[in-house]
Amino acid sequence: MDGAKLPHGSPGTQSYSEGVQQDRWALSQKPGSTGLLRAWGWGLSGIRLPRLDVIILSAGIGGWTGLSWYEAVREVLFNPVEATTWPTYKLANVGAVVRSQSKFKASSSGEEARQPLLSEKVESTEPPLGEVFCANVFGHYVLVHELMPLLSRPSSPTSESSGKIIWMSSVEAIADHFSINDIQGLKSLHPYEDTKRLMDYISLTADLPSTKRAVASYFDPSKTVTGRKAAKISQDDAEDLPVVKPKIYLTHPGIFASEILPLPAILVAIYKLVFLFVRWIGSPWHPIDPYKAAVAPTWLALTDNEILEDMEDHGNKKAKWGSATNTSGEERVMQTEVEGWGWHGNVDDSGEKRIGRRRNAIDATKESREDFEVMGGKCWKQLEDLRTTWEEVLGVEE
Repeated sequence: MDGAKLPHGSPGTQSYSEGVQQDRWALSQKPGSTGLLRAWGWGLSGIRLPRLDVIILSAGIGGWTGLSWYEAVREVLFNPVEATTWPTYKLANVGAVVRSQSKFKASSSGEEARQPLLSEKVESTEPPLGEVFCANVFGHYVLVHELMPLLSRPSSPTSESSGKIIWMSSVEAIADHFSINDIQGLKSLHPYEDTKRLMDYISLTADLPSTKRAVASYFDPSKTVTGRKAAKISQDDAEDLPVVKPKIYLTHPGIFASEILPLPAILVAIYKLVFLFVRWIGSPWHPIDPYKAAVAPTWLALTDNEILEDMEDHGNKKAKWGSATNTSGEERVMQTEVEGWGWHGNVDDSGEKRIGRRRNAIDATKESREDFEVMGGKCWKQLEDLRTTWEEVLGVEE
């Protein structure tokens, strides 16, 4: 099986047709299939899951078109740590929006159509939906809401914890790249970094008293399609199951070698050497190897809820957990400073935690912490408004 392609005969591919002889690893074409990979896509229709323990939400696309090579070379030569941790030389496809969702049709040739720009958007009843925003945040956001009945299910009737929602942010998520008046980043030169900052806002403020009202409908299983259908079947036959609000955790993988920004093989080899150099001179944020970059989200996924809640003071001291390494490449999990929030929402001047800080970073203050919390509430409200708007646009069952 080619790891880059779906197996022959999988639904949704050009090789699929009714009665086609499928590869043994192909996606199921029948509800309730017992095929080897029946848990893939279409095969899920025959599976009943009692609950979901963890869901990890990572970026879909970067949205970059290339690099400003002059800026890249200059920054790497004169400030390699900053240049490879908080780069300013990536060029984005500004204003890219997704195709019409209510009239979406796959291309007859099976090839992806070019994504339109906001300036090219034809008259439509749909509001514009940013391509990077949709791929990195909004699609995940809607998916998690619809999975809330499973994520809200505790492992036992007496358990006080349920599922974990783990947002994969970035060490690059800085305040300069985000505007509450352009939450989708449609006018931004840094739409990818915008989405990561948005993740920081909603993840770190989800359990605060000030956002309780804004997040209530999002975490309510009865507000989902599944929940509404279950309520219509029969109140008498409904199983009396406890519901516990799932917890949101925030992480990032550090800087590792990936193909999210396609480059020629020779340049990939060069930037890996640069990553090794900056790690050797002290940067903790360069795991380089994707396996090591997964240490933080994996740790969050496998650590008991009670331990994590104690570490984060039950939502009052939420942190951004990053994948880090020492100079020899031994991986570990390390708290990461979030601009305006600090390391865990408290004003803290710990010298140890200054390791890996961005140059000219400003210490969190009481005022910046309050501003961050207010901004988080605004982000939640806008996302919820956008979700309900799109439910109406797409005719989601009420």
